[in-house]
Amino acid sequence: MKNPNPECPREDCRFTYSGGTSTLVAYIPIYDKNGVNINPDANTTTFKVNCLSCGKIWIGTTCLGETTYVVIKND
Repeated sequence: MKNPNPECPREDCRFTYSGGTSTLVAYIPIYDKNGVNINPDANTTTFKVNCLSCGKIWIGTTCLGETTYVVIKND
């Protein structure tokens, strides 16, 4: 499994997640002739991540199975 946490330089990091919000657009499944959904759910979920060890704070965004992080506080 790929590490789901943001990059942090310390080895003793402990993360907390909070404040999840999501868009609420209906993505009705549309399937091709092979049964593959060609209209995947593209709602976006946004959340906050805190590192309890170093004090960094990130905003995380997940859409279409990919999560990205932006540092908003860098101690």
